[in-house]
Formats: sequence, structure tokens, C-alpha cells
Amino acid sequence: MPQKNTFLAGIILLIAACGGDQRPELVTAADRVLLNGAVYTVDADRSWAEAVAIKDGEIIYVGDDEGAGAYISTESEIIDLVGQMVLPGFHDSHVHVLTGIMDEDECDLLRIPTAEEVAVKLKECTGLAGIGADEWIIGGGWGEWLWPEANPQKGLLDILFPDRPVYLESSFGHAAWVNSKALEIVGIDADTPDPDAGIIERDPETGDPSGTLRDAATLIVKERLPPLTLAQRTNRVRAAVEYAHSFGITAVIEPGVDAHLLEPILNHADTAGLEMRAVLSLSPINWAPGTFDDEVFDMLETREQWRRENINVDSVKIYMDGVIEYGTSPLLEPYEDEHYGSGEFFYEQDDVDRYFQRFDEMGLQVHVHAIGDAAIRRALNGFEAMREANGMSDNRHQIVHLQLIHEDDQPRFGELNVGAVFQSLWAYPDPAALELDIPMLGEERTWQMYPIRSVQTAGGRIVGGSDYFVTDMNPLLAIETAVTRQDPWTNEGRVLNADERVDLATMIEAYTINGAYQMKLDDVQGSIELGKRADLVVLDRNLFEIPASEISEAKVVMTLFNGKTVY
Repeated sequence: MPQKNTFLAGIILLIAACGGDQRPELVTAADRVLLNGAVYTVDADRSWAEAVAIKDGEIIYVGDDEGAGAYISTESEIIDLVGQMVLPGFHDSHVHVLTGIMDEDECDLLRIPTAEEVAVKLKECTGLAGIGADEWIIGGGWGEWLWPEANPQKGLLDILFPDRPVYLESSFGHAAWVNSKALEIVGIDADTPDPDAGIIERDPETGDPSGTLRDAATLIVKERLPPLTLAQRTNRVRAAVEYAHSFGITAVIEPGVDAHLLEPILNHADTAGLEMRAVLSLSPINWAPGTFDDEVFDMLETREQWRRENINVDSVKIYMDGVIEYGTSPLLEPYEDEHYGSGEFFYEQDDVDRYFQRFDEMGLQVHVHAIGDAAIRRALNGFEAMREANGMSDNRHQIVHLQLIHEDDQPRFGELNVGAVFQSLWAYPDPAALELDIPMLGEERTWQMYPIRSVQTAGGRIVGGSDYFVTDMNPLLAIETAVTRQDPWTNEGRVLNADERVDLATMIEAYTINGAYQMKLDDVQGSIELGKRADLVVLDRNLFEIPASEISEAKVVMTLFNGKTVY
């Protein structure tokens, strides 16, 4: 990295401010010039610079401070970075932010560490006004690991909310905790059969619903929730964009968006402009798995109506499985807990092959949720059949989550050009999560989870995604965890397979240029190069000059979108 010449930077600042005759001949007058920084460009050479000049939202200079002088006029805004780090804006390639922000009217249980503290928060939520005629209490974020078998009971909710229905989604997004009033309103009782691809948890003696619904069973209640106004929903989109900017995120792939969820996003874009580059991964049936038929293509064939500036709708979301912690994810070898069998596939292989081929022919990115090794293999088989039928398209397909990948399948990501989107914040031995994983997988398979380096070494493209609201959105937490494989909050405890650690440069690429690639935007963003958009993040320290355990302690100082400060 070039040494910072702070004296020279000061001279440039002085000359520009005074409009003196000694300044270098003006090439182009920049709107803004960032000087005296540690600029990690993530270009083809992964090089360093000191200065960046911006005009009309585009990068017109990257280099040393001295060379930046030719772009400074008396009208240029000059920012002295005082050695702070500049990176391309972060890309989150799997995040429920535009559709997942909760507001003050909802009961937010996200990241509450104990069941006892959840109970305290729920008591506070009794004071909420609620939503709709029945004054529904809506919210979520509760951690599955806080209750035995991830199965909270309705009793506590019945005590706190005896006359008001309650619907609380889990942090994984695959379960809901409801009370007796909610079950009564939607008609779920001991005689209600489990829906396809869903489970109604029951009292083992009476058969009555216990209060936990899984996967498709959640929709029985969710579809009856009172609607929010368009203004309320649009306001959440605005808040979501601001929240993402606070983490330096300027581009997202938002999965599982149906027509209802599209409405406020488009309304915000049409009325205020969306200061976020977004791929909206469409799902005509929202997230419900296992129910695709030929009607699924109707929505996708009319998607052009939803395209906007900064909004790409050439993506479709499909679920291959549930989650290992519930036993709803198929495995190549049986679960340790025989109660769960081996999980059920959501789709037969022939259906996967048919859908992938058709989606690819329609110019769509196939965005696949796959967690267990059997489901991941089925997805990769589908991509292989798609490639054999259609050839090598440029639709930038991806698989997300990737908790357990058989070693035979790890090279296939590179061979099939399928992005490997890891939620690397999960790649450490979280004691609470292991309480669920080890009984389901056993020690050996648990320590094989999230094989990021193995996929990279085998030629796969590593891509970063948070899966917020399921987990924290902060890219720096995820980057640190991938580098250390250790608890990023305490920097203590066991390591989840040290052989799977990757280096810092790999994870910066995962959250910048590789994310841009998945969005088909790598030619215009994802690195700091001439002609690319000035989507940038400034951090208060150089990540390469601090211990890996301190990466997540870095703070976002400023986020730029099209050269404009948005945070």
C-alpha cells in the first residue's frame, strides 16, 4: 500500500481552497474528492490508492493524492479521510430488509438471549395498540434454541394475551409462535391436519396445537393477519434503506418477493427514488415451498411492469428444504435424532430440473434456499440438468445458506458457475445453536458446517449474505466470523473447524465484487475503478492493519450512493 503523504494532501487542500495559480492544470472538475485515505479498490489487482474523485455519481480518478489535484476546482467538495479506509459499497446477496423491517407497533424479539428475557419483552408488548379489529399482536425474531425442540408453547401467550390474537415469527423465519386466540380465529384445532410441507406442533397426549407452527403451517395464520396501509408499508421500506446504509450496504438481493411485498417497494421508488440497487427475487407464492405448478410462470412472464431504476426483477426464489434444526431438511445420512427421519424433499428431481430449465430460458436468476446436503445436491443436480439442456447462460444463479455440503458436491459450484452465498456469521460454535445442531447431526457433521474455504478452494465463487432479519445485517460481523470461525462478540470459545477459515481479502470480495457479479452489476460497481458508480463505504480503520478479532469493531463513518452521502 502506498504511504500516505499527508503534507502533500494538505498542500492540495490549501491550493484548492484558495484557488491559487500553482494548482495542477484542471483535467475535469470533480464534485467531490476523497483524499488521504486507505482506498482498497478490489479491482483486478486488488490494489491500493489514496484518493478518489467523483463527478455526477461516477468515479473519474483513483490514485495518489498528488494526481487528484488535477480534478480539484474551487467548487469541488474535498473530504480529508485522515487515513480512514475506503471500500466499494457492500452488497448483501440474501437479505430480507426491504420487506422485513419491524416498526414500533410490532413486538420485536430479535436477538433476545434467553427465554426469561423474551417473557419480559412480551409483557412489555401487552401495551402495544395492536393491528386490526381484533388488535393482533404481530412481531417476531425469537430464537429457536431458547426452547426444547424449538417448540415454545402457547400457555405464556395465553396468560399475557388472553383476548388478543398473537403471531410471532421465529428468527429463522420458518416457524411461528401463536396463542389460543389466534388458533381459534383461523380454525386450527386437534382435528386440523398438517398442511403439505408444514407442521402443526401438538400436545403429545391431547393432540391439541401446542402453539408452534412450522413452514407452510404458518401461512394458515399469516394469510389472516390484518393488512397494513400502503403508507405504513412504504415507510418501512424507507426505514429499511436507511438501516442498510448504516452498515455501508448499497446493494441487495431481496428474496421471496410477491406482488403484495412489491407494492410498497415500488411506491417508495416511484415517489422518493430508491437509493439502493436491488434485485428482487420474485416468488408468486411468497416463500411457501412445494407447491409450484405451471401457473407459477404467469407472474414471472409479466415482471417487466415492476422494473424500475435501481430495481431488477430478473430473479426467482425457490425452496429446496426447510432447516436442519427442525428436521425438515433432507440429509444424505439420517439424523442422529431418529424422531426426525431424514426430512422430506419439497420437490422431486424431475420437477427441479424442469423449473430450473424454464426459469433459465426466461432469463431469470434461480435463487435457491438449500441447507442440508441432500437438498443442496438436488439443487446442483437441477443446475447440471439445466446446463445440459440450455448451455452456459449468464443468469448468475445462486444457492444460499449452505449449512452442510457433501465434499463431492463442493467442486460443482465452480463447475456449474453457481454462486455460493454463505451466511458466514453462523460459521462459529454458537452454544445456543449447537444445542440444536449436535443432537440432530452429531459432532462430526456439526463441525463440517459452512465449508467456505473448501468451496473456494474447489473453484467456487464465495458470496456474502446476512439473511437479515434472521440474523444481524452487519457485514463486518460476518466477515470477521469467516476469517476467525469464532464468536465475533466475545472473541473466545471454540473454533468451528479452523481449516475452513478464509482470508480477509476473500470476504471483502464476497461482499463487494462477487455480490455485484451476482446482480449482473460487476461492470459498473463492486470495485473502485474509473467509470464505475461511486457507491462507497468509509470505515474508521484499515481492516488489514488490525487483528482479525477486531474487524467487527470497525465503524461505518460514511456511506456514499452515486457519490451522494446517504449515511
